[in-house]
Amino acid sequence: MHSFSSFVFSCRMQLSRLKRRKFVVCLSVLLIVVIIVFVPSVYQESWLDPFSTLNVPNRELHPLAITKLGMVNSEDPFHPYYYINTGKIHELMRDLQHATPLSSTDQTLVPLENQKVLYFTLHRELSHYHTTEDYALQYYPAKSIVRFGQQEFRINESTVYAFTQITGSMTTGWWK
Repeated sequence: MHSFSSFVFSCRMQLSRLKRRKFVVCLSVLLIVVIIVFVPSVYQESWLDPFSTLNVPNRELHPLAITKLGMVNSEDPFHPYYYINTGKIHELMRDLQHATPLSSTDQTLVPLENQKVLYFTLHRELSHYHTTEDYALQYYPAKSIVRFGQQEFRINESTVYAFTQITGSMTTGWWK
């Protein structure tokens, strides 16, 4: 077993070797400092963010920035509801990333007229990174289909469950 004095002597020997290579050590330290200073400013989310929510890149839709949901039922359009539990909203947005778009041939097989539809408003608050914006989303519970923009998507059971939980615990009215 080595003693503390032998460890100190070993460290001193290593430092004496580094003194001979001052240029290489200084260059290495300078390179590390440059990397630490400039890499965060060079990083862009679009380079490393291959995911999208409902075929909209995450840098545009900002799924974690959605903080409120509003809902109007097609069977009772005069009584709106809202939901503000951000944990469940983020879970829903994460599940919507796995929605599969329906092709034009699938759309002819799935008629959506005369179906019960829930109209959702995805609300994004004003922050340092983006402006306030609302996104419209239509949910057809009988078919497990979501319409966002001009495209329909098939959603999985996890997303259906998240929608069921959210619609079951919404508050009457609209957010302020």
